[in-house]
Amino acid sequence: MPNGSNRTRKQHYVPQVYLRGFAPQYLNKCSVNSKNSKPKYGVFYYDLQERIQSKIAVPTNSVCFENDLYEVTGKSGEIVYDNRLENCFSILERRYAELRTNIEKKAFVKDNYKTKCFLTRDEKMHFIGYITVQLLRTPHFLNRALDVAKKINCDGKTDRQLMNLVRLTCLLFLCSNQENVEQDKSSGVIRDSQTRVLNAIMGPMFGMSFMIGVDNEAMLITTDNPVYMVHSNRDYIIDDEYIENDEIIFPITASLCLIMFGGENKDKYPKNCLFEITDEWRKHIFAAMCCTTDKKIFSNHKFDKDELKIIDEVLKDEAKGDTECHILT
Repeated sequence: MPNGSNRTRKQHYVPQVYLRGFAPQYLNKCSVNSKNSKPKYGVFYYDLQERIQSKIAVPTNSVCFENDLYEVTGKSGEIVYDNRLENCFSILERRYAELRTNIEKKAFVKDNYKTKCFLTRDEKMHFIGYITVQLLRTPHFLNRALDVAKKINCDGKTDRQLMNLVRLTCLLFLCSNQENVEQDKSSGVIRDSQTRVLNAIMGPMFGMSFMIGVDNEAMLITTDNPVYMVHSNRDYIIDDEYIENDEIIFPITASLCLIMFGGENKDKYPKNCLFEITDEWRKHIFAAMCCTTDKKIFSNHKFDKDELKIIDEVLKDEAKGDTECHILT
């Protein structure tokens, strides 16, 4: 996050404000001691590639970042627009923190388990927007987009130029004021590409049902790629209509999780409700997040043998090719 006039080089693709929701300190944020001092948030991690678990919680600012990940560069590699996208992310993340707080205020009121309209329309739209940006800002997605750009590169652009194009295409829509962006012949192409990218991700979300789960044991996890998205139909558009995703899982904190259902799944579950997460639901969410992980899983606790067993099962299924498509490809 930008700090005054100093350019931020350490750019997080999973926001620190989001990861704090999975830190042990977050559970105590309302205590008297935490109000009198600013807590230092840390998360435990499990590295899927190395198959090792951290012995202690590590600071949230030490994970999920790359230097200058979102910086557009010139011909000589110089930064052209200092922290332009990073500043936009900063605004988005503050709004997300406000949304999370508002959800928390009503999610732990037992009477709200009875409501059939837990989330407002604005809250639903905010979640759709935030999930979309979270998908687009990950190195995984940006590298996939770069691979596509290389395949269709007809103008002999360098890799640096193509990565600039990817950043602008995928993320520049966040900056409402584009006066400082060069208005050249490619601007129209970028805008058209932005529309196609956003429609491909957001389109299948509209019409999906929403549920907010409450884990009273605060054992939910997240990952370095925190949106689990299943779409069984590879054709996102049929007869000019977007086909809904089958399921989306987005952990909000260790105690709260957004679950969205589309297609035939919508009729199997209540709509726009608040519900208590059972052991079965917790296992389902845990396995889903293991599937979507690039490298690291994050939590507010060290995993026990049952959780480690789920990780082993997911990795075995992935090795056999039995897992579903869980992100846009």
